[in-house]
Amino acid sequence: MFNNNGILTAFNAETGERIMRARVGGAFSGSPVAADGRLYFTSEDGDIFVVKAGAPYQEIAKNPVGEVIMSTPAISNGTMYIRTMGGVVAIRETHK
Repeated sequence: MFNNNGILTAFNAETGERIMRARVGGAFSGSPVAADGRLYFTSEDGDIFVVKAGAPYQEIAKNPVGEVIMSTPAISNGTMYIRTMGGVVAIRETHK
């Protein structure tokens, strides 16, 4: 579960026991998305938090976009699309 004030909670699906609770920094309007074993959270402050899926909580990165983000990112063919207040940003890993 994830709420708009940044509290992320995970439960054991079989027992209902809470196995993890952590705070992701910021306020959030968009929903988190998951890909490749990672969770992505876009904050209203314009940051993208990358978190390892599963317990315990492990923040991998915090990437500033520099604009307010109120939307849920979309992921397609290895590219993440993010609508900011000023436009659309596409992020893709490049290979050398």
